[in-house]
Amino acid sequence: MVVTDIEQNWSAILQQLLDRESLSISQASQLMHGWLEEKIPPVVSGAILAAIQAKGVSTEELLGMVEVLHGQSVKPNLRDRIINNQSFVDTCGTGGDGASTFNISTAVAFTVAACGLKVAKHGNRSASGKTGSADVLEALGVNLNVSPEVAQLALEEVGITFLFAPDWHPALKAIAPLRKTLKVRTVFNLLGPLLNPLSPTGQVIGINNPALLETFAQVLKQTGTRRAITLYGREKLDEAGLGDKTDLVILSNQQIHKLELDPKDVGINPASISMLAGGEVQENAEILKAVLQGEGTKAQEDVVILNAALALYVGEYGDSKAVDGESLNSSNISKSEGDFVKDFADAVVIAREVIQSGEPWHKLQQLAEFGNRK
Repeated sequence: MVVTDIEQNWSAILQQLLDRESLSISQASQLMHGWLEEKIPPVVSGAILAAIQAKGVSTEELLGMVEVLHGQSVKPNLRDRIINNQSFVDTCGTGGDGASTFNISTAVAFTVAACGLKVAKHGNRSASGKTGSADVLEALGVNLNVSPEVAQLALEEVGITFLFAPDWHPALKAIAPLRKTLKVRTVFNLLGPLLNPLSPTGQVIGINNPALLETFAQVLKQTGTRRAITLYGREKLDEAGLGDKTDLVILSNQQIHKLELDPKDVGINPASISMLAGGEVQENAEILKAVLQGEGTKAQEDVVILNAALALYVGEYGDSKAVDGESLNSSNISKSEGDFVKDFADAVVIAREVIQSGEPWHKLQQLAEFGNRK
């Protein structure tokens, strides 16, 4: 049997990964093109994905893949005043922590928007949990399939938009059969938070593997994100949890710093994961509605407040808002940990006041009405 040059190339990539040697950006780009163009035999694809998973994905590998997928996504046409003059954030995480909590990052997005910070929430249906952000928002009346133009208008006029990933990344349909066949987590499960088509200025990315915190921060640095926090809750959460510390890697001014966050340091009482449990779509929708109306349980509200404060921080909220006459200074995260905790505590106060007002629920209603009338 004659082995083609292309087949030899994929075999060489597989061998390199089996030797625990990471791919270059160029090789990772070539690999992603191979998947999108369905040029790689399924058996070889499965072996390559398993080899990446066993080795651990590198910054260069993620950068190469992200570059290709951004190039193939639906092209946004943001108004200059949105992208140049205002900060906006995303709270999309990797998922896959297996904790089956309610939709915390989705609740965070609407809480942050109610604070006055614009949010471009990238999301999808559930991949590993019972209910994804798209599932729960659809149950609450949000139109997932609006045009790109309407999605961008919502960011400007409502202050929050939801970007349903399949509509913005049609090229990924070619990979769907492979992912469905494998039925295990691969590098594809990590790419979502790095593919927001509107390129937010700030991101909070919860990651279910602490070894990848700095890797993600380096990718965000290379792709031009102004401020970002990658985090891992030590209760094996891809959110900042209430029962233990959270590991943070903070990107600001092209500098990367590591910190630990203890909820008790900002006046938040401990609570177990069981108090944050979600369920099927309708149950999660009811929890989300209650939380956004300021009628959630103490633990439910606290975990949203904690994570919303992180989003306010990366969104440079303090550059234009004040707390008791003092600016919430997020312009220099390279200060001491004590200064970070003080500034972060101010953000917690803001988030608590907003979530108890019920305004986040009005934001969700506004987004639903906007999308359904366009």
